[in-house]
Amino acid sequence: MTEKEIEIFEMIDAGCSLNEISYKLWLSSRQVHQKIIKLKNEGYFIRPIYYDDGEIKYDFEEDNSNHTINIKLCNDFKFKALVISDIHIGNTLENLSYLYKAYDYARDHDIHIIFNCGDIIDGSFTKGTQNIFNIDGQIDKVINNYPHDNYILNFICFGNHDYCSNKYGRDISLALSNSRQDLISAGYEFSLINVEKDQFALYHPINEMGFKSIPNKLILEGHHHKMLVKIKRNNYFINVPSLSDLCFGNQENPGMLEMELLFGGGFIHNAFFKQIGVKNNFEVYSEFNIEFFLKHEKLDEKKLILK
Repeated sequence: MTEKEIEIFEMIDAGCSLNEISYKLWLSSRQVHQKIIKLKNEGYFIRPIYYDDGEIKYDFEEDNSNHTINIKLCNDFKFKALVISDIHIGNTLENLSYLYKAYDYARDHDIHIIFNCGDIIDGSFTKGTQNIFNIDGQIDKVINNYPHDNYILNFICFGNHDYCSNKYGRDISLALSNSRQDLISAGYEFSLINVEKDQFALYHPINEMGFKSIPNKLILEGHHHKMLVKIKRNNYFINVPSLSDLCFGNQENPGMLEMELLFGGGFIHNAFFKQIGVKNNFEVYSEFNIEFFLKHEKLDEKKLILK
């Protein structure tokens, strides 16, 4: 173990955050992250702990979860995030300026968490035409061109276009997580997000995978490229609009959702959403409030995956 790696271990043990370690060692947060990845690959147990102010801390425990993210709140009663989906990098209708505008909006509104509901890349099949045809080129563009802020974390539920990367020998989930500390894999097809005593889900269909239905949850769903709210099987489904010009439906515009969850006794009791357009100025297309009368059941990802 190198001297820098020993220092990283000592600072993790002292409860320092990634940004604090970066500052004290005169390294970028990405450089510290890659040293931590190296240590994990060498067999050391280091588990990230995520906070809703954009900070990452660590402990020395093994983490075998692929579809579950735990987020600690700085305010026990309120949680804010942006929700985006279907960027489709590699498609001629991608528009990275929308993604940069989402970051501007997050900074201006004290938001440090972005949930990405999948199809970051266009993959090996497309609706329309592509300007990057190979998977490696699309993934590398995400790594190098996706915006970065030391205090904004992205949790990504990968979709069907992302999944095809596995067939071409490069798993986008690993590629992004190993390269960027702020692009955090929350699994393929579904993700369970644990906040306080409660839980909600991200979802993006993948035909080749399978899992049991997720009961009694707020589910943020990518794939449909349009905004829609529906109640189905005791779930509240929020279809997330596309953050690209690849929009479906005559009235649909590229955009994102601002989400605010209110908690009581550790459980979600209200969710407020704004549908925000990004084509010109930030334009609020719709606002809605959901009151939850759900059974607050804590699910385990292992029970949801079909064997």
